[in-house]
Amino acid sequence: MRLAARKRVAMPESRLQPAVVLVADRTLSAGYRILFDGMFATMQMTQVPEVFMRRFLAPAVRTDADGRAHTVPLGLRRVESALLQYTSLERDDVVCTTPERLADVIGPWVKVVGFSSSDPLGMGMSNTTTSHFWKGELYTRRWTRQTLEQLTVLKRRYGFRIVVGGAGAWQWIAHADKRPDVDIDVVFEGYFEASGPALFTELLNGRVPKPHVVETDIGTDRIRPIRGPSLLGIIELSRGCGRGCQFCAMARQGMRHLDPDTILADLQTNVAGGLRAVVSGSEDFFRYGARGLRPDFEKLCALLERMREIKGLSFMQIDHANVTSVLQLTDEQLRQIRRLLTWERPSDYLWVNMGVESANGHLVAANSPGKVAPFDPADWGQMVREAADRTTRCGFFPVVSVLLGMPGETPDDVVATLELVRDLAAKNAVIFPIFYEPLASGPQADRQRFTLTRMTPEHLELYRTCYEQNFKMVPRLFWDNQRAGGVSWARRALMQVLGRGEVMTWRRTFRRLHRQLEHSVPIVQEEQVYV
Repeated sequence: MRLAARKRVAMPESRLQPAVVLVADRTLSAGYRILFDGMFATMQMTQVPEVFMRRFLAPAVRTDADGRAHTVPLGLRRVESALLQYTSLERDDVVCTTPERLADVIGPWVKVVGFSSSDPLGMGMSNTTTSHFWKGELYTRRWTRQTLEQLTVLKRRYGFRIVVGGAGAWQWIAHADKRPDVDIDVVFEGYFEASGPALFTELLNGRVPKPHVVETDIGTDRIRPIRGPSLLGIIELSRGCGRGCQFCAMARQGMRHLDPDTILADLQTNVAGGLRAVVSGSEDFFRYGARGLRPDFEKLCALLERMREIKGLSFMQIDHANVTSVLQLTDEQLRQIRRLLTWERPSDYLWVNMGVESANGHLVAANSPGKVAPFDPADWGQMVREAADRTTRCGFFPVVSVLLGMPGETPDDVVATLELVRDLAAKNAVIFPIFYEPLASGPQADRQRFTLTRMTPEHLELYRTCYEQNFKMVPRLFWDNQRAGGVSWARRALMQVLGRGEVMTWRRTFRRLHRQLEHSVPIVQEEQVYV
C-alpha cells in the first residue's frame, strides 16, 4: 500500500469526472506479453516478494494523464462498450483504470465502481491446487481484498456503489464465509450485455436493486466492439460451452459465436493499441461457427483468413479445445488451420489446451455429461491418445489437464490415469494435474473437495509424473512463446533461471510428501522458495 501511495504522489490528478469507474484486481491489471506469463503470475502465493510480483512477474499497466489504463481485461472492455452503447453515458463518463490510479480518478462525481476478478477469493480450481502446496496467500485474493478495502474507504467518503463481477463472481456467493470485510452493493454473475446496462442505470439514478444478480442470457447479439486494447490482446470468438462439466461455471451455457466483423474490429483495436501478440478467447477454438458439437471447418478457416489480412500481428495463442473436436477434424484440416495460424513470428510450440480429467471415460461423462459426446465413453483413453498424436503431427503442441479426486474416482482410475499420463509424456505433451474443487460450499462440497489430506501414494505419483514431464517441456514452450510474443532475450533467460529454481523447490516438496505418506505423517504446507 505504501508503494501505491508513492506512485499517486508522482501522478497528476485526473481531469475527468467520470460517473462510472471500472477496475480489475491487480493480477489482471498487468502488462503480460503472452498468455503463459499471465497464467504463471496469477497462481503465485505471497511467499513470492510483492515487489518482485509488481515489478517483474506482473508489471503495472501504463495509464494516461486521466487515469485510463492502456489495457484492461476483456470483460471490462465489454462492460465499457455496453454502457456506451445501451445507456446515456458518454466516453468521458466511463473510465477503465488500475488499482494504482483509483485515488486519482474517484471523487464525489463517481456513482458506480465496477470491480472484476477471475479468482477474487482464491477458490478457482487451478489456484486452490497451488495453495494446497505452499504457505501464504494467493495474490489474486490478497490484491482483491486490498483494492476493495481501498474502494470501501473511498465509498464511505463519496457515497458511490460497488458492483463486483467477472469470471470469479460466483465465489462471492458460494464462499460468502470467505468474504473480506468490505462494502459490496451488488454481485453480478454472467455476461453483462443483457441486463448489466439497466442495472447500472438504476444505480446511477440512486436506486439499489437486489444484491445478487444472475444473468443467464449469453448476450452475443448485443455485443459491440471494444473501445480500447484488452489484456493480452484477448479476442473473443465464442461464448459458453454447453458440455455440462460440473466443475466449470461456463459449462451450462450453450456455445454462441461472435460475428466475424466484431471479432475483426476487436483485433484491429488491439493492433492499433500496439499489441502484436494476441489470444483467442473460446471454450473450444475448433468449434467456432459450428451449430452443434461438430466443427465447421469452413467457417473457422474463413475467419482465420480474414484475421491474417490485418497487418502487424505477430502471434496468436489459441487456448481451449475439446478432444472430440480435434477428432472430428482430419489431419489435412488441422494442418490447414495450423498454417492459417502462422503469422509474422512463427511458433514451434503453438499449444492447445484440452481437458482430459481422467482415463476413465465413464467417470468423465458422469461429471461432464457432454464432454465425450458424440463418442463412446468406453473409448475415452484411446481418444485422448489419438488427439495428442493428431495435434502433434499436425503442428500443434498438446497441453492437457487431469483432475485428481473427481466424485466417483476409484484407486483403479488413478492408476489408469497415471498410465495415460505416461503415454502422453512419451508424446512430449505438457500435463497439468489439478485438484477437484466443487462450485459450491457446505458439508457436501467439503466431502467432494480434493486436498492433500486425501492424497494417496498413487495420487502423489500421478502428480509427480505430470510435473517431471512439465519440468522438461514447459521451459521450451515458455521460451518459444515469449520469443514469438516479442519478449526480450534477457527476460526470457531470467525466466528460465527462475524456472530452474521452481523445479528444485517442487522436487524437494515431492520428496517430503513421499516420506510423509510412507510414514502416515500429516501433510503440511511448505515454504515456497523462489530462486
